[in-house]
Amino acid sequence: MSLLASAAASLALAAQPAPPATEAPQLSLEQATGLRCGVAFALVAQGQQAGDPAALAYPAMNPRGKEFFVRFMAALMEDPRFSRDLVTSLAMRETQELARGGPEALSAVMPACLQLLDLSGL
Repeated sequence: MSLLASAAASLALAAQPAPPATEAPQLSLEQATGLRCGVAFALVAQGQQAGDPAALAYPAMNPRGKEFFVRFMAALMEDPRFSRDLVTSLAMRETQELARGGPEALSAVMPACLQLLDLSGL
């Protein structure tokens, strides 16, 4: 095979689309809501511990909100579709999204999340 033919073959292979990366499994609506609320509870608990007046306006997150977060994350990690690293990554992404939205983002989700917390029986 000539050098030109070899180069052409290499270019043709390089032009082929890469195989699709394995996509992360999708969270169900219940899982996505639990993740968002668990992260919201953790952020509020952190703010309450730091004495943040906005966070202190919510009911105490220790121990109920913290327990919700721990139990939800553990249940998500027990799902065979989700690795510990994936769950951690999802929680970090949710944390960044809520933090980026500032206090308004938390105030938007907390009423429904507090209802979910009450329904959880914790």
